[in-house]
Amino acid sequence: MNHGKKYGAVSVGSIMLLSLIASACSNSTDQPEASKSATATVSPTAASTAAVAVDPLGKYDPPIEVTTVRSVDATFKYAAGDSIDSNIWTKIFEQDYGIKVKNTWAVDGTQYHQKLNVSIASGDIPDFLEVNKEEMKRLSDARMLEDLTKIWEQYSSPFLKSMLNQDGGVGLKAASIDGKLYGIPHTFSNGGISTAEMIYVRTDWLQKLNLPEPKTMDDVFKIATAFAKQDPDGNGKADTIGLAVNNNFWDYGHGSLRGFFNGYHAESDIFIKNAAGKLVYSSIQPEMKAPLKKLQELYKDGVIDKEFGVKPPAKIQEDVAAGRVGLAYGYVSDGGFIQKENHTKDPKAQWRAYPIVSIDSQPASPQLFDTANTFYVVKKGAKHPEAAIKLANIYINRFYEKSYAPDPNPFITDAKTGIMAAKYAPVTMDALNTNLDAYHQVQDALKKGDGSKLGFPASVHFDRMTKFKAGDDSMWFANMVMGDGGSYSVIDQYNNAKLGQYNQFLAPATPTMAEKLPTLKKKVAETFTKIIMGDSPIDDFDKFADEFQKLGGDKIEQEVNDWYAKNK
Repeated sequence: MNHGKKYGAVSVGSIMLLSLIASACSNSTDQPEASKSATATVSPTAASTAAVAVDPLGKYDPPIEVTTVRSVDATFKYAAGDSIDSNIWTKIFEQDYGIKVKNTWAVDGTQYHQKLNVSIASGDIPDFLEVNKEEMKRLSDARMLEDLTKIWEQYSSPFLKSMLNQDGGVGLKAASIDGKLYGIPHTFSNGGISTAEMIYVRTDWLQKLNLPEPKTMDDVFKIATAFAKQDPDGNGKADTIGLAVNNNFWDYGHGSLRGFFNGYHAESDIFIKNAAGKLVYSSIQPEMKAPLKKLQELYKDGVIDKEFGVKPPAKIQEDVAAGRVGLAYGYVSDGGFIQKENHTKDPKAQWRAYPIVSIDSQPASPQLFDTANTFYVVKKGAKHPEAAIKLANIYINRFYEKSYAPDPNPFITDAKTGIMAAKYAPVTMDALNTNLDAYHQVQDALKKGDGSKLGFPASVHFDRMTKFKAGDDSMWFANMVMGDGGSYSVIDQYNNAKLGQYNQFLAPATPTMAEKLPTLKKKVAETFTKIIMGDSPIDDFDKFADEFQKLGGDKIEQEVNDWYAKNK
């Protein structure tokens, strides 16, 4: 299943969080210094199939040249004399590691996949490149990709191996076809457990109406109803929304209902394992009926905005900013820029993030996005197939292991110029728990009253949290993310409890899925919306579930389980 749209939504939030609280990637001071040896690297093409001891950061002597292609956009800004072809990273690679990276072409991101498809069709691809799941499968089927299984084991650094196993190997499994590794997952710092939904609640309204904090789904219903009916803003008008819902509620964005469904132990738009060990499409499972029935009741009772069906996530953000919303499900970065706008306009508005809650005694487990949606692959027959892995080693070494902090630091967006040189690197990836680790470091430093030993980005968070605690309300947004009641305190609770549900189908779309699932998902959206709005009775869910299977769902599940049988 292609989750590009969904993962992209989370990435936007990650970028917003990055720009607001400088949470790009961490220079963890806990990691051992990587070897600085300049021993020559042995290419696996020249080595025997047996493992050869190599330095993951070793310099090529003589130097090598590798080709790639690039996706760029308006956020790629350069200092005078720099370009995507010549910059701080090209110099680092060539001077320190003997790797000259040549861009065969570079286009705007909106044109990247179109141009890439032309290259794939002609059989003309560079030594390594970034592709999505479908492109990786096409290249593999055409036998145009190098099997990286042994090369990965030999050339990836211990830190890179550890970093890409923070999700239990989900990303690496997604990069594998028939048990062979064909790609390196492009992971993000707000990935993994950090993609779980949480509940954002206006605590000043809770206090005003003498309401409990949300610990059960019944609490959520009670709070939402009171926020809609008891005039929490005190203006004498019935103009507040109890539970914010966007028109893509089954999908993503602030005002999503994924966390609401998860509270009923139901998941939206992923494949899950049923009691028989078979993968099934989550949106049509029996567990989904009860939350839809409750949402229908809340809508009828005026707790949900009557206009939700025409409100995209951006409109929900406007409602929050205008003080019309007091409860919404959202993501880890939302408080730092969505709730922030409300507080900026009304300093009395106070928010807190809470874990999703359960309808019964069983804990609610939030569903998670794929840990990677694109992958770095290598052309079959490339002279140096290990080069892409070594570039990844170098990138994360500079980010995490080397405490790399020149002036200007390439990993922080320059506030004056908008330049973030980290984007220039042809292979980039972040540890999924970068920001969670930073949260732990910041909380510990705040307790000790000393942040002098913190590396980036924890040092930035600590500085802003210190200012907030000293009374600087402009740092309120930082507290919403890194504070005691901030979003990362929720992610920390999920992580400690080992909660989280990944999509169990990690491969590219199957033939029937590619042909029919987009249409079937539109029917899911239409059916769910009609049920919530009371235009269809709740029992229509059962009829729709049967129809879904007859219209292609059964065939999709068969293909998904054929894949699963080979890739458990």
